[in-house]
Amino acid sequence: MGDIKSNMSKLLYHSRSGLSTSTTTTTIDSTLSERHFLSEIQSETSTEEGPDCYSVGSFDEDSKCEFILDPPKPKPPAWYHGLLTWDDFELVNPHRAHFLREIKELAVKRRLLLTSKTLSEDEKNTRLQDLMLRNPMGSGPPVCVEDLGLNFQFCPSSKVHGFAAVDLKPNGEDEMVTMENAEEYVELVFDFCMHRGIQKQMEAFREGFNRVFPMEKLSSFSHKEVQMILCGNQSPSWTSEDVVNYTEPKLGYTRDSPGFLRFVRVLCGMSSDERKAFLQFTTGCSTLPPGGLANLHPRLTIVRKVDATDASYPSVNTCVHYLKLPEYSSEDIMRERLLAATMEKGFHLN
Repeated sequence: MGDIKSNMSKLLYHSRSGLSTSTTTTTIDSTLSERHFLSEIQSETSTEEGPDCYSVGSFDEDSKCEFILDPPKPKPPAWYHGLLTWDDFELVNPHRAHFLREIKELAVKRRLLLTSKTLSEDEKNTRLQDLMLRNPMGSGPPVCVEDLGLNFQFCPSSKVHGFAAVDLKPNGEDEMVTMENAEEYVELVFDFCMHRGIQKQMEAFREGFNRVFPMEKLSSFSHKEVQMILCGNQSPSWTSEDVVNYTEPKLGYTRDSPGFLRFVRVLCGMSSDERKAFLQFTTGCSTLPPGGLANLHPRLTIVRKVDATDASYPSVNTCVHYLKLPEYSSEDIMRERLLAATMEKGFHLN
């Protein structure tokens, strides 16, 4: 379509610019004659038919008025609309998401009961009355949705947001939530929390991100690849060859030292969570850059801690990825001391 429009524009431009002087003059004279003829017909028609007839000019004014009175077109959805799911909602606001999920489940059960063809009306009414929420206080009898006193407003959990309540729909303050409209309420709250209510912040994020790197340039990557680029490997892994080749044993350790080889075996025997804790302890970040240990800069350096015994703990200089590791007498002791150090909070072993 773009090529067709471009070619049509070129044809129109060349046809207009290619007119000769005589042709242009003839066209102007013809146009003036037509305008004079039309004005005469218009004046005669308006004189003959009386004041109730509308002239061409008055019709144009009515058309403009009708155009102005047309309702405004709805705004297009935000650029992130549809990307955020219930899983994301449960991650950022778990208590509200859990509560809304309970309400939605009740509303779905009600809808299925009403459309059931196997139950009698009495059975439906009995089961509808049994649709209850567990008591929000944690104990006590269950409650109906109507007993919660909810309306179609969103009330934030903190005053730092700068507002006390916002209508989820026109006149939302005056409409109470019941079993009949519970599904609509859940959908509107989710839409506000994950779409309309965060639009200003998401637009600011997009603007700031585009200043660093145009977001449209990321379209050739999958979301997992973008996460890897921005956040590193969330499940760090390595082999014994990686540890030997991409770490720097120094000051008492070499790649053939028994203490360093114990360290290699201990690292390779760690679980995923233990590896993340080790990286947090030694580098200040629980993830590895794309490419793993090979792209960690500066390289992880392991030196022998002097005057240390089996009762001593390793310590680190996090900024330069510098691990001071005692030469323990066994792998079990090294593993125990190293994991204990990685779980330590603060800078006691820095």
